[in-house]
Amino acid sequence: MPVKAHSTPRGFSLVEVLIALIVISVGLLGIAKLEALMLSGTGTSRLRSLVALQGESLAASMHANRDYWDNSANGTFTLTGTQTTGTTAWTGTPAALATKAGAPPSCQESSPGTASPPTCAAPQDMAAFDLSQWAGSGSGTTATGMAAVLQNSVTTIGCAPNAAANNVVTCTITITWTEKTIAANTQEQQAGAPTAFQGQTYTLVIEP
Repeated sequence: MPVKAHSTPRGFSLVEVLIALIVISVGLLGIAKLEALMLSGTGTSRLRSLVALQGESLAASMHANRDYWDNSANGTFTLTGTQTTGTTAWTGTPAALATKAGAPPSCQESSPGTASPPTCAAPQDMAAFDLSQWAGSGSGTTATGMAAVLQNSVTTIGCAPNAAANNVVTCTITITWTEKTIAANTQEQQAGAPTAFQGQTYTLVIEP
């Protein structure tokens, strides 16, 4: 009579289990890296969008005070302010505006129906008030203005009349800051990421 062969069920060896664990671990590490890159990209995009909105906000306040900003008699501007964990200090020219922006008058452009706060007596006072409100100060949850959006950023406002275009004033708003990067490949790792900080610049050119 023919003898029936009995097959013995074969299980997994320890080597096969270890290889499977290695493959799964590599896959999980890749997913974790992808998630970190996505979160970093989302945060970076949000921050850059806020900086652009802040730049537009400053430009709008300059448009609203054309008596000061669109005045070729003011000459060339080179104002620089650093938004830190305290009162923003403006430096450069015109020195009078830089000084007032650091300690602005408590006035507004208009105050219908009220006596306080008073209306700014001069366009320069209004410009100083706008700059101080826009730059803001403080830290953490108490920060206001640009300091609340992006601390330790530097804003430069450069304005100059264009003699070749009937002295039309052109202003350039430049905001610079640093942001942390996460390496997505070997080249970025060699460049210093993810511990490196990269400098970023936002520039807006307007005619008040």
